[in-house]
This record gives sequence, structure tokens and C-alpha cells, in this order.
Amino acid sequence: MTRHRFASVARAREEALRCLLCDDAPCRCGCPAGVDPRRFIRRIRFDDLAGAARLLRRGNILYGVSGYVCPSGRTCVARCTHERLDRPIDILGLQRFVADWERAETAAGRPPAIRRVPPCDPQRPVAVVGAGPAGLSCAAELALRGRRVVVFEAADRPGGMVRRVIPWFRLPEEVVDYEAGVIERLGVEFRTGTRVEDLDALRRQGFAAVFVATGAWAVRRLGVPGEDLPGVVSPLALLEQARRTGAAELGPRVVVIGGGDVALDAARVARRLGAEVTLAYRRDRQSMPAYGQEVEEALEEGVEFLFQVVPEAVLGTDRVTGVRLRRVRWDGPGRTALRYEARGAPLELEADTIVPAVGLEPRPADRLGLPAAAGGWIATLDRNGFTGAEGIFAGGDAATGPGTVVAAVGEGKRIAAAIDAYLEETAARTSGAGKPAARAAGAAAVPARRIAPTQPALPIVGAAGGAPSCEPPPPGREVYERPRADLSVEFCGVRFLNPFVLAAAPPSDDLEMVRDAFRVGWAGAVLKTTSVEGTPVPLAYPMMSSLEIDGRRVVGLGNIDLISEHHIDVVERRVAALKSEFPDRVVIASIMGAKKEDWQQLVRRLERAGADLIECSFSCPQGTLGSRPGAMLGQDVAASRTVAGWVKEAAQRIPVVIKLTPQVADVVEVARAVLEAGADGVCASNTIPSLMGVDLSTLVPHPNVGGRTTYSGLSGPAIRPITLRTIAEIARHTGAQITGTGGPVTWADAVELMAVGARNVQFCTAVMHYGYDIIDDLCEGLAAYLDRRGLARATELVGRALPHIVGHDELPRDAKIRSRIDLDLCVRCDGCVTACRDGGHRAIRAEADRTPHVDDAKCVGCGLCRLVCPVPGCIRLEALR
Repeated sequence: MTRHRFASVARAREEALRCLLCDDAPCRCGCPAGVDPRRFIRRIRFDDLAGAARLLRRGNILYGVSGYVCPSGRTCVARCTHERLDRPIDILGLQRFVADWERAETAAGRPPAIRRVPPCDPQRPVAVVGAGPAGLSCAAELALRGRRVVVFEAADRPGGMVRRVIPWFRLPEEVVDYEAGVIERLGVEFRTGTRVEDLDALRRQGFAAVFVATGAWAVRRLGVPGEDLPGVVSPLALLEQARRTGAAELGPRVVVIGGGDVALDAARVARRLGAEVTLAYRRDRQSMPAYGQEVEEALEEGVEFLFQVVPEAVLGTDRVTGVRLRRVRWDGPGRTALRYEARGAPLELEADTIVPAVGLEPRPADRLGLPAAAGGWIATLDRNGFTGAEGIFAGGDAATGPGTVVAAVGEGKRIAAAIDAYLEETAARTSGAGKPAARAAGAAAVPARRIAPTQPALPIVGAAGGAPSCEPPPPGREVYERPRADLSVEFCGVRFLNPFVLAAAPPSDDLEMVRDAFRVGWAGAVLKTTSVEGTPVPLAYPMMSSLEIDGRRVVGLGNIDLISEHHIDVVERRVAALKSEFPDRVVIASIMGAKKEDWQQLVRRLERAGADLIECSFSCPQGTLGSRPGAMLGQDVAASRTVAGWVKEAAQRIPVVIKLTPQVADVVEVARAVLEAGADGVCASNTIPSLMGVDLSTLVPHPNVGGRTTYSGLSGPAIRPITLRTIAEIARHTGAQITGTGGPVTWADAVELMAVGARNVQFCTAVMHYGYDIIDDLCEGLAAYLDRRGLARATELVGRALPHIVGHDELPRDAKIRSRIDLDLCVRCDGCVTACRDGGHRAIRAEADRTPHVDDAKCVGCGLCRLVCPVPGCIRLEALR
């Protein structure tokens, strides 16, 4: 697929909004490093780039490098469900966008705070030999597990092949520098320019374990006459010289032999250096191991391809003059399927330089005396990299063959876990106490276990020749400090761990479902509204319908649901069970009665069951028990005052909250009435009665219930502006304690509701759409926002926007506002021209080249042009002096 560069957060968010956020996401199984694309993409969707960076770094310590070079078309993107609809999500492009954003933030003086774990056993350090992806990943993981780590690297800077060989046009140098810097800030010590030649010497220096990740730096020979002639150039030497100096010693005609990533990189570099380049590969194009987009880009750059040919000889006497190729055909996979064409003379190509790129293997010296397996790789006894020598582990290209960066990262994490377990076990044996030495705080232990040399070898995840497995590497550890702000809040005298609560709705209508919500971190739940035994609940199906705008689903969710089918006898048992199992979570019971006796019985029984709060539903759009059909109790000021008084009369200690509707002439009047009757707070506000649309093929409105419908209660993002106004009005004019609900989806939405007066925020539609686990996104996003704003506690947000809200007659009118268009950002779409011409003041016109021009004499500063502009920051409003 095409790799995109997203020019702005808005463009990246548009791509993130395409993601289906699959529950058991196949893309997760495609990442050998252990990144869960669903989760970091949802963070982008929820406007939390710092959270996305934190998740990516936790899964893949080199996620920035991977964002540039990962062959995602063979890993995560290859499994994307969205391809069944149109095209897969550009997961790699989004990952690269987050990495670039993180580096830009760091350059601007806002780096993420590194979580540095003090070493738990500094006298028993670990040596990592080789600073390529596997070595760096292993070193970082060990440091995060509380181990002292020293990395030995023969080159002058860490990075291995990603720094020395991958071309500059695929991977900028500053990306590698930044990633290595992150690992160094974890406490990893780098000793560059240091070649290790003796593993025993490392052990004698006190290293308790050694991980050998020296890479594969030897180029396989072609096995044909003439391959030692001058003019036969190693692809690694070519790539390293070009990366270091921007030049290389090449003739004008270059033939590259091979079809992998190294061959493609060599061909593209030679082409950039001005040579005519032909790439010869033994199979067809579809069989090339190189990433498909690299092949496409090489073709666009002018590289010529010859398929189904093998070299017979390199031609020349004193130096290369050409290469002889023979055409072949294949009867199937594997080398034994090769068949030479009986007819036709061999093909001879003139060339000044031959680049044989048919495979890599470790140099004998890089094995450091360890036994070799078939193919020259370091032999290991199990998938955890154990070599059979005490305390010596091996991995990466040196042990498994050339692979991808993400595969090396995943392997490094897995071997780090094995090394950590080995150190735990040996420490326990040495101490004689049978217990590992105490760890530093924050360094999570893994269960000690013996490394079994007889364990049968298993395929390495993502190794060359194998597809990524769905078995993930060990879970990553937090690399960056989590936000520190205190999220606890208090509402009506009840403390909540965070401001996020499940609203009274289907997600809170089942005991196991609420348990699941509490387990993942929700601070409280309003159980779906109940009533006394025998109350009829005549549900009709289907009950849900959706408001869609420009292809975006569930912008609003309509329902014709009623109260819970579970009456008070069931709900009071649920309350008791939840309070017993989750004493630190807030259990709120929502009630509705038809008469005084019902309301008061419900309060008394639920208070005895242990509920923390009572929420009274005065505002169900389908009608309130005891009111006329389709009417809401909350629309009658006198009735609202009366029933609120009944409920408070019955409540002994439990706070009472009244849930209001915005579908009323003056919501402040209703709020005052229930507060005067003794209510401790209000919930603002319920769903809004709406007609969800009409099916144009049948002319039956939605939802179609046997050819009929009724008005739905509209929830979701579509009603958030109404909710904000309702909360603000009540807060400004009554000072009531308010729990906000109606439209929030993200942490930013919650900030808005709290800023206009809500003490906490109830979620419904977002949970039904995305699942309970959005709580992690909400908490981290809110805490990070508070940290950025310099606020220590979530409670400091409450009401901060209210002083800025005034009546229309109090707005300043003396400033002259005009539009200003940044022509460097403008894409000449004419959107502002159309909007101003037909919806504004005809103050913007387009020049012949479609450049927009603002006429200050006509512009009044209405702001419509800024709203329709697709480029963030392109149009701003300026006050004239």
C-alpha cells in the first residue's frame, strides 16, 4: 500500500477515524514487536498524541525507526480488516506521524519524561554485544526490568545496520539518534568503538549474563566464476559508504543480483548516484522477498528488472565487464524446483559494477566462538536464545537470519525476559535462600524458571522465511512516566477515583458487565433505571438507530429503550454484590416510580443494599411512570419539586441526584425547584427526543418497528453542545453540584463538561461504541492534559470556563475582526471563496491562479471561512488595531 505522510494532526485523525477498532484486532497479531495498532490509533482518534507515543514506545522501543522501514504490508497492514471494505488503514503512516510529533515536541523543549528504574542488582550487570535492533531492544527491556546493562558496539555510534546500511532516503539519521538517545536515558550504558572478541573475558569482568546480537555482516557468495574480480562490490560496503559519505565507487552500469531488501536498497542507491541499474532476480516479481512498495519505487526511479534469471559467470579479465545470466523456470517453491531453460542462449549484460545481494550471514568472528548452526548462524537451544553456555544468549540476525526491525525488537524483548528469569534463578541459587534478591520499586519481577537446554527449538516470531505468529512477545513496560495529576473528584460528598462514570444505560444493566467495567478502571456506575416489582416494561425491537454524517457512523445514537427489565429485587442484590467486591467504586442506583410509595420504597431498599447515591430519572424521553404518555416528569416544575421532596424524605444518609432534561423552557427553573426540595445535586442532562430519519425506500422513519416508529432519545456527540449549554446554565445560576452526561466520547469532551461546571462525567454511547477499555484512554488523556496545564488535580477544572460566558448584550463590539489567509499553507481548494460568496459577505475572491484574496472593506470577521478550511491554521482571525 502507499505510505502517506500526514501533514497535520487533522489529517492523521481523519485516517484514525477510518479504523474499525476491531475488538480482537487481527493487526495486533501481525506485529512481532507487540504493538497493538487498535489502541494507539484510538489515542490519535481521541486527540492524545502523547498517549499514542507512550503506547507505541511501550510496545516497540524503536517504534520511530520501525515507522520508516517496517514492511507493514507483510505484517499489521496485511491483516487489516478494512481492506475488505476498500483499503487498509495506513498503520505505518500513523505510527511515523506520532514518532515525528514526539521528536518535534522534544526539540521544542517538551520531551516525554523517561521512567528510569534503579538497578535491583547492580553488581551483576548484563552485557549486550551489538547495538542493532535486537541488542537495543534487549538492553532497553532489561533496564526497564531493573537491570544494569552495558552495550558494546564496534562502530562509533549505536544502531547497527539501521544506522550504517539503510539508505538515508528511507531512514533519516536523526530518527536513529533519537531512538538511541531514549534508550540511553533509560540508564543503558553504551561503549561504542569497542569490539568484543572474548565472551569469557566479559564474564570475568563480572557480567552475569551476555546477549550476543552481532548481526549478519557477511555477504553470501554467488558461487560462479569471476566473482572475485575488481568491480564486484559488496552491497553492505556500497550502502555503508553511500550512507556515510553520500558517494560510492561505482561504474556507470550496475547490475544488482538478488531480490531482497538489501538488493533493492543497493539498486536504488546506485540509481541515485547516477548509474544505469539493472536488478536480476531468480524468480518472478510476486516472489520477491523485498517489500512491494520498495519495488514500485525502484521502478519509478528507473531501475530495470530482469526476472527468472540466475548468474552463470561474472565476465571480465582484469576487472568486471559484464555478467552472464541464464533464464530459468520454477516448478514450485524451494530451490529444488529450479529448472534451466533448454532453449535459448545465455543472456549477457554489459556492466562495470556487479553487486551480489543474495543473502547475508554472520562473519565467523562475530559468532565469538559460539557453535554454528546450519547456514552459519549462532546455534541456540530454544526460542529464548539460550546457547547452552552458562549465561550466554544470542539472537537477532546473528542467530535467526536476516529479518525485520520489528522482528528483532520482539525477539530482543523475549530474550530479555529469559535473561531476567535466568538472573533471578541464579541469584536465588547463590543466596541459598531460594528467593530472588529484592528488586527496586517499579521493577516488576517475572516468575523464576529454569532455562531448559533440551527444550525443542521453535520458530522465531517474524524470522526470515516465517510468517508472524499471533503469540505476542512479553508485554512491554512503560518507557515514559505516566501523567501524575490527581484524577480523584468529589460529588455530593462521595469520592470518585476518577471523574469517569457509566451512565444509566445498557452497559450498566448487567452485573457481570459492571464488574468488567470496574475491573478496567471505571470509578463508578449508574445502574440502569429500575422500578418496583410488577412494573411493566414493554420493550420494542429494533430499538436503536444512528445519526450518520458524511459517512461517519454513530455521530448520534437514537434509542426507544425503556427502563431496565430488572426490577428492584434484582438491582438491590446487584448493588450489594458490587459494593462487597468493589468497595472503592461508586455504585449509583437510578430509580423511577409511579407514585409516592414507589419512589420512597425504592430509595429505602437501595440505601439498605449499600448504594452510594440515588439518581432519580425525571427525564426519560419515552415518558416517566405516572405521567401522561410521552411526557417527562422533569418538564413539570411543580411535579419535579414534589417528587424530589418525596425522595429526600425517604433518604436517611444517601445523597439524591435528579436527572434533568434539556427539553424544557427553562432548565434552571427546574433545577432550582429540585434543589429547593432538598436534592443534593443534578444530572445534566438526559437524551433528547428526536426523529432519527426516514428510510427513503419505504418512507418509514427509523427505527422501523413493524412499519411504525416513535421518537427516539438522541445521545452521542451530536448532543454535546446542548449538554454544555445545559450544564453551564445550571452552574451559573444555581451553583448546584452537577454530574454531566450527554455526548462525551473523549477525555477532551470530559474536560469541556467539567470546565462549564460538571464535577464528574457519565459515559454511555462511547462505551457502547468502543468498549469499556476506553477508560485507560480517558484517564491518561485527562491526566496528561492536566500536567500540560500545570494543574495538580482534576477538581481544578470545574467551572473554569464559566467566567467567560456572558449574555449576548455583554459581548465586546468595539474590535474590528478580519480574516487572514496563510498562502504558504493554502491548497487553493476555493472552499473559503464558496462559503464567503454564498454564505457570508462576498469578501473573498480567487485570483486567476485560484489564490484567495480577502477584501478588508467587505470582510466583517464572521469566521465561516476558517471553519470550512481543510488546513488547520491556514485561516486566522485578526483584530485590527
